[in-house]
Amino acid sequence: MRTKCIIHWILAVLLGSSAVCLASNETTNEAVKAVLDLLKSSDPDMQTVAITMVRQLQGKEVTEALAKELPNLPAAGQLQLLSALADRGDRTALPAVISSTKAKEVSVRVEALKALGQLGDASSVTLLAETAAASKGEEQKAARESLYRLRGSEADKAILANALSASRNVKIELIRAIGERNITSGVDTLLRTAQDQDSRVQQESLKVLKVIADQEYLPALVQLFVEIENESVRREAEKTIAAVALKIEDKNRQADVVLVALPNVVDIQRRCSLLSVLGKIGNDTALAAIRAALKSENEKERDAAVRALSEWPNPKPINDLLTIAKTSENKVHRILALRGFVRLIGFKSREAGTLDENRSADEKIKMYQQAMELSDDVREKRLVLSGLANVKSLAALEMAASYLQDMALQQEAEVAVVKIAEGIYTDHPQKTNEVLNKIIQTSKNDSLRQKAQEILKTIDKR
Repeated sequence: MRTKCIIHWILAVLLGSSAVCLASNETTNEAVKAVLDLLKSSDPDMQTVAITMVRQLQGKEVTEALAKELPNLPAAGQLQLLSALADRGDRTALPAVISSTKAKEVSVRVEALKALGQLGDASSVTLLAETAAASKGEEQKAARESLYRLRGSEADKAILANALSASRNVKIELIRAIGERNITSGVDTLLRTAQDQDSRVQQESLKVLKVIADQEYLPALVQLFVEIENESVRREAEKTIAAVALKIEDKNRQADVVLVALPNVVDIQRRCSLLSVLGKIGNDTALAAIRAALKSENEKERDAAVRALSEWPNPKPINDLLTIAKTSENKVHRILALRGFVRLIGFKSREAGTLDENRSADEKIKMYQQAMELSDDVREKRLVLSGLANVKSLAALEMAASYLQDMALQQEAEVAVVKIAEGIYTDHPQKTNEVLNKIIQTSKNDSLRQKAQEILKTIDKR
């Protein structure tokens, strides 16, 4: 009778029915044995049936029986059973899954680590973090992903607790997990690990603080920054402070904490780093401080101010940069300012009403002409042509075309001409036709010649 019941059950599975007629422990044991026999077979279809059965069978006893036989299956069977046990969600299988993370076959270890993400808890944190720290490739990826997926606040607490005392590489994995799990209660922990003696631990802590810390922690971050000795760590701290400051809704207040700290910082390297932070924040109060630093008696501070302006996140200091490019006696400053100036001419912002949106094509071309006149190096001239390519006007086309005979700039000029032509050929077909024919005759770039021919064909059709 039991055998008939099992056969009926297998047929039901094959036919896609969810009806199961297992009533006694003895019958259940026979069904589990049937499942295991199918998993041991070399027939993929039968193995698929077995896995379907595993997912349909209910009860802790079934999980225990299947988990017990897990190490006795061939690798392929272990992979399928581990996946099915994870889907069952019964933590009775957890000890067997943990044992499988030490299996000889890498594929089995990877599948077991994946299963831990569904079945594990706070007790699995150390295993997953240590595995992630010690392995690589798919095994490391599986350990990390499961560490990030562990359910429950207790897992978060375990991650925070271990992050303070773990070895270096494990600590780094736990710090990353704080960020991936968005454990916002972990900011205080990260402020402590950011003071670790190991620079990599410090950097990872700052990267995560950038994401989960909010504005109330800005004073603590600035204080931490002032105490940092390692230059690479300090650069990471600059990014973190700027990112957290930009979370402040009132833009006029974003630089306040840094501006308060600046007068009290005597060390020139740290002052320069704070100026870099102000450059990344990029609001009006920060700009005023940078302009003041341009007049500093200290050369390094002036240099930091110029670099901050050259990387400014909006067009506000474009005239400052032009002035520096024209008048500075420092060649490096002139180059940095000129590059920043060229970048801001074509600045694109998501915010309405920015300066670049109000600037006409003629104004932009005039600025690009100024930049060309100030450029002593071919690299800066190439940057100008690259920016000019985004201005869709006849004057822009004519300016770009004037450099087609310059061998050092020919390639950039050709690209700019074709790009501008795409946007203006309907309004200026004759001039576009004339310039594109030059490209076809002289360019060595096949794709550019082809693009020019396509535009000419469109003009002819019109």
